[in-house]
Amino acid sequence: MIKRLWNYAVKAPDINKTTEFYERYLGGKLRLKGEVFGCQYNLVRIGEMRILIFDKAPYEEPLGMNLPPGFLHAVYEVDDFESTVENLRRSGVRFLMEPQLLRADFGVRKIAFFESPDGTRIEVMQIIEDSVNT
Repeated sequence: MIKRLWNYAVKAPDINKTTEFYERYLGGKLRLKGEVFGCQYNLVRIGEMRILIFDKAPYEEPLGMNLPPGFLHAVYEVDDFESTVENLRRSGVRFLMEPQLLRADFGVRKIAFFESPDGTRIEVMQIIEDSVNT
């Protein structure tokens, strides 16, 4: 079951300039800079929401995509990752990145990226370990 919308992700040609915009005009706080799957990102916190600002989406190169700047995907935290993935497989969605365990600067997560029937890119994740109070 989905617990909450954990973050959304955007692609920006200059992640630091975009981060500065969120900080300066929307009250955001930079919480973390890092790299995951060969992609640079900044994690910005605005109130209870997190925005991951990427230089490219983690699934772009493996799928031969070149997405324009802007919205990439929504990330939902789930309480039972395996059951959620099983339900998604039954639904016939297309996985952009197969379910996997991710270890990164922010901690350990079980993640999977997929497209909804209407083509919306979504990630589901279960937090195993949170290394930073993101």
